[in-house]
Parts: sequence; C-alpha cells; structure tokens
Amino acid sequence: MPEATDAPRVSVVIPCYNHGRFLPGAVASVAAQTFAPWEIVIVDDGSTDDSPAVARALIGAYPGRAIRLAAQPNLGLSAARNSGIAAARAEYVLTLDADDLLEPAMLEAAVAALDASPEVGFVYTDVRMFGAEERVWSGGAYSLGKLLFDCPIVPIVLFRKAAWAQVGGFGSNLWPQGYEDWDFWLALAGAGWQGLHIARPLARYRRSNGSMLANARRHDLELRAQLVLNHPALYHRDFVAWARAARAPGVSAGGAFRSAGQWWRAFAGYVALVARHRPDLLPKTLARPLFVRLPAARQGPARSLARLLRVSR
Repeated sequence: MPEATDAPRVSVVIPCYNHGRFLPGAVASVAAQTFAPWEIVIVDDGSTDDSPAVARALIGAYPGRAIRLAAQPNLGLSAARNSGIAAARAEYVLTLDADDLLEPAMLEAAVAALDASPEVGFVYTDVRMFGAEERVWSGGAYSLGKLLFDCPIVPIVLFRKAAWAQVGGFGSNLWPQGYEDWDFWLALAGAGWQGLHIARPLARYRRSNGSMLANARRHDLELRAQLVLNHPALYHRDFVAWARAARAPGVSAGGAFRSAGQWWRAFAGYVALVARHRPDLLPKTLARPLFVRLPAARQGPARSLARLLRVSR
C-alpha cells in the first residue's frame, strides 16, 4: 500500500466537473492498482454538484493514501489537467477523467514500458468500453502517420511530466472541447517523442451520447483544421493551406462554419487532399460525417461492419 509520505512514481490526475457520482469509482480503481507508489490529484473544476464534498470524503476513506484535492473556478478540461499536472510530484503522470476507470494492472504495465524505453513519451493500451457501448476497442500500434489523421488513443494515458512541460501542457484553443488529448499527443510527436501501445485492455472508458467527445465529433472537420494549424510542421503544406482557408474569419466564427455550404466546401477540399495524399483513408473519411452522428450504442456495430468491408482498419 503506498503511504502518503512515499515519493510517488506516478501521479494520477483526475479532473472533475459535476461528476461527483462517478468519482468514488475512479479513485477506487487507482487504489486497486498492483503498482506503487502513486498519488492522486483530484482537480475540482468549479463543480456545482457535490464533487468537492465527495473528494474530501474519499480522502478520509483512504487514510494513509496520497490523495489530494485542488479546487479552481470552471476553466475547462485542459486547464484542470494542467493545474493538476503542475501540482504532481511524480515523474510520470496519468490523466483519468472522473467517469473512467483503470484495470488493476494498468500502472504496472505502463510504468514498465516507460522505464524500458527512454525515447517513448506516452503509453496507451487497449480499452474496455462500457456504458452506452460495451466492447473492447484497440487503437492499434502507434505510428505518426496514423496519429495525423485519427486519434487511436482515449485520454487514459501514462506520459512523462517532462514531456508535458516541454510542449507547454494541454492546449486550450480548440472549440468545442474534446480533442485536447489528440492535440497533446501531436505536440509530443512534434517534440520528438514516440508513443507505445500495450495490446491489453487496461483502461475502462465510459461511452455516452451526451459526452464532451460526442459533441466534439459533431464539429470534427473544424477541429481537424485547428489541429493542423496547431502543428503545421507535421502536415503536408497542402493540408496547412486547406486548414487556413477553413478557419478564415469569413468561413468560420466561434469555431464553427458559418453555413452548411461552408462546411461542404471544406469537406470536399479535405476529401480531395486525402484522396491525393492518403487514398487508403478515403473510405473512412467519406463515412466519418455519418458515423459520428450515430448513437454510441450503434457505433460499435458500425465499426465492425466497416472493418468487414475494409472501410476501417
């Protein structure tokens, strides 16, 4: 059992906004880890429910464990993660949203992977989805070529705090929220860090129709354009030119396209670029606008059908 006085090797940062009902499960999944020593930093992001009281009760329920609560006004997910990581004492950090869970061997396996590979900046695993969608999902082996066009990683990842500091942490210029983790992995890749995949379902990711990610995916094209602009050195100049046009003031406002016509023009331009530079991704690119609008429970069968038809890999 890790004592509160032990120097932690892993800091688990749990941002929480009105998810007090889920917080006990997240903390319990960390307490059940086969690895020690760790610490938990819960960041209450200006919740209006009982999240702070739940967090304080959990600190009392795990005497001798290194669990702390930090509070801030509601500044959003990136700011909550960054403030928790800034307060973290360990060399390795794992971000865990309050409604997600870890399998008992997650930290043990991920720490061993980082310890063995100094060139690796972040480690992710297969995922057991639960809630509106029940299945095991894998993003597959890491490659920058894949990461440029798809995020094969849910935000339950172990990474080096030094790498986080090197790239300035999680960004905050994406609207709507939901792709900050993808933006962060791209920043680490741009700084020269490698990713590593563990082909075991060691994280549990809650799926729901009203989640932040579900909302973000409805603005997938706008967010993709911003990701390209955030990391232009990683993308072909044709994609950078497309992104600049898509995010021009006359085309978009407040992060969204001004009209359906603007969206269709941007989508057609993106499809043309994918056809030219990554034709293997064209079927998936064409299907994505329909897929992201499916309820979470139907996305799993849609993925299976896409793999069968070789639309997705």
